[in-house]
Amino acid sequence: MASLGLMQYRSATDLRKDDDAQQLQDEEARRRDLVESSLGAHIRRSWEEAKMAKQEVEYRLLDCLRRRTGEYDPSKLSAIKAEGGSAIFMMLTTTKCRAAAAWVRDILMPVTEKPWGLNPTPLADLPPEFVQPVFQQFMQHAMQQAQQSGEKPDPQELMQAAEDYIRQAVQEKAREAAKRHEELIDDQMAEGEWDEAFEGFIDDFVTYPAAFIRGHNLRRVSTLAWMEGWKAVKTQEIRPQWYRVSPFDIYPSPDAANVDDGAYIIERARFTRAHLNKLIGVPSYNTEAIREVLSEHGQSGLRDWLWSDGERATLEGRGHEWLTRGQTIDALIYCGGAQGTSLLQWGINPDEVEDPLAEYEVEATLIGQHVIRVKFNRDPLERRPYHKASFQPVPGSFWGAGIPELMSDIQDVCNATARSLINNLAISSGPQVEVVWERLDPTEDAEDMYPWKIWRTKDSHVAGNNPAVRFFQPDSNAAELLAVYEKFEIRADDATNIPRYTYGNERVGGAGNTASGLSMLMESANKGIKDAIRHIDRGVIRRVIEALWLHNMQYSEDNSIKGDVNVIPRGSSAMLIREQTHQMRSTFLQMTNNPTDMGIIGQEGRRKLLESIAEKLDLASIIPTEEEMEQNSAAQNEAGQAMQQLEQAIKQAEAQDKAAKAEKTMAEVAETQADTERTQALTPLDARKLLAEIYKMMQEPTNGRAGLESAGPNQQLAGRQAPTGYPRPATGGLQGQVGAPAGRPANFPIPGGR
Repeated sequence: MASLGLMQYRSATDLRKDDDAQQLQDEEARRRDLVESSLGAHIRRSWEEAKMAKQEVEYRLLDCLRRRTGEYDPSKLSAIKAEGGSAIFMMLTTTKCRAAAAWVRDILMPVTEKPWGLNPTPLADLPPEFVQPVFQQFMQHAMQQAQQSGEKPDPQELMQAAEDYIRQAVQEKAREAAKRHEELIDDQMAEGEWDEAFEGFIDDFVTYPAAFIRGHNLRRVSTLAWMEGWKAVKTQEIRPQWYRVSPFDIYPSPDAANVDDGAYIIERARFTRAHLNKLIGVPSYNTEAIREVLSEHGQSGLRDWLWSDGERATLEGRGHEWLTRGQTIDALIYCGGAQGTSLLQWGINPDEVEDPLAEYEVEATLIGQHVIRVKFNRDPLERRPYHKASFQPVPGSFWGAGIPELMSDIQDVCNATARSLINNLAISSGPQVEVVWERLDPTEDAEDMYPWKIWRTKDSHVAGNNPAVRFFQPDSNAAELLAVYEKFEIRADDATNIPRYTYGNERVGGAGNTASGLSMLMESANKGIKDAIRHIDRGVIRRVIEALWLHNMQYSEDNSIKGDVNVIPRGSSAMLIREQTHQMRSTFLQMTNNPTDMGIIGQEGRRKLLESIAEKLDLASIIPTEEEMEQNSAAQNEAGQAMQQLEQAIKQAEAQDKAAKAEKTMAEVAETQADTERTQALTPLDARKLLAEIYKMMQEPTNGRAGLESAGPNQQLAGRQAPTGYPRPATGGLQGQVGAPAGRPANFPIPGGR
């Protein structure tokens, strides 16, 4: 726009742009009004239909909640009070529901495990950008081998080998992607308040005909980011979240058998002002409509009360809501199918409706007369974001049966028996008194009774002389009533498949008196709860994980998590037998503790077995990982090699020492042999010399020596004959043998002679 002093003028192009912008604003306003009038009216009509069809279910829901909290129906309570006596309510249903909820939580919410998993499909599909490099790598390796061997490969065998190699590589890649994706989903569920939502869902599951959980919903949440110096900065990010939906707030279409096959499903939701303010600026939400809602109902709130809300609030412990000013704003969340022509008539942008005759799934939120949100369901399988499960489904019906309904007759009989028992005990606790008023003195008060009381009476011509006061004891039927109660209490175990011994009742009897018998009973009881948990696996866990996996596959920028997988719910299969499996693993660990089995399973198999057992004991951190095992093995090998080198060095030193000792010994032996030879060479000469000296001494005169006269070796003793073969010497001295040399005695050897 140009200016000439006080005059302003605009070009035709600017005026045309302003007109086009104004037309767009008018068209958007008209479309918004059409959406609020047409689509809002459609949601209101659907809401009235669903509300009318659910009236009978509302009575069932209230009855289940009463039985869970131990309250009588108002009409029955009035009848009991009119008859007088006790109004006791036996909390048998509460006990069964609490035991079932604890059992389900123990199976589906373990501390160290997940009730689901991701496994690659038998023939996983991967994009061509991964398969092509694997194929090229295999072909290069095959060509190198062919060049080295000098043989030309068979094309058919080469293609078959390439196909097998690619299939194996694809499966390995799919397993790695499934593992990483499983970790991502686990983190998303932890941050998305899944545990809190699932806790409430389990309580509804064991109480009502059906339980519901919604998600995932992408919401902007506030988080803390830590900057330099550990300074906390508030940030916002979009996360998937889940929340439990009360069965009182779900309104399916009259023709629905599950959450996806009906024409629509409506949730009655409540928003706070803070929640609505966070939705301003979020894609698919109408900012102007939200501001109008806050302007109209921000201070006073908006409550669309139903006939069941009062008693429901009282039973849920929120009876004070009737006395306080409402601060919440009621909304209707509509999820249903619509034809393209209907969407166009409701004012949906024509650019989003590709085919007017096609069927589209939409989600719209209505508050008062304002539609604050309209979006298409972008799920490729067009599944609605609600998940349902029943303790005992009814085929063809949207609503199943809960534990309070399964044992309703037994609960009523037990209540009636308990009331009769209490009344009978009260009546039979003391004597009853019969009083003849005509015989009592007018000053006597028959109702004033105390020990040692003196009764003043008088004669009566009408009543005769019968006692004025008579006492009698009413009969007690406590034993019969207790037997009836116990009989029906046991009957409740069969009606619900939740035996008393599963939650610690010691009065089992029969086979339950032994450990093996009780184990058999527990295994039989597992079959009943296993069937109920299978409904949660199929209706909730599998759908939730599949929806989140599909969302990550479509919108995640991390390609390492993407792969063709199947969602495996483990609640009704492996999770139920984990205690038995733990015992079997412990037994197997003991059985394989021998050299033969260790040679088969190896250290890695032993490590995995120990790791699985340690996880059950919350001691997984003490078991080293596979990488740590490899490092420890390498360190042990190095230490072993060093020890072997040391032992070899020691053995070499010992061998050298032994060799030195052996050489020394050999030298000593040689010296000894030399001495021996020298001795042997010198001995004959020394012997001759010694004998010569002895002979010389014998030849010398021996005057006065009696010893020389004694018998010699060749001389006969006195009175004894000489031995045969010896010569008989002459008397009086030494006599030589015949032919002996002169000067030498006979038979005396000559040293060195012959």
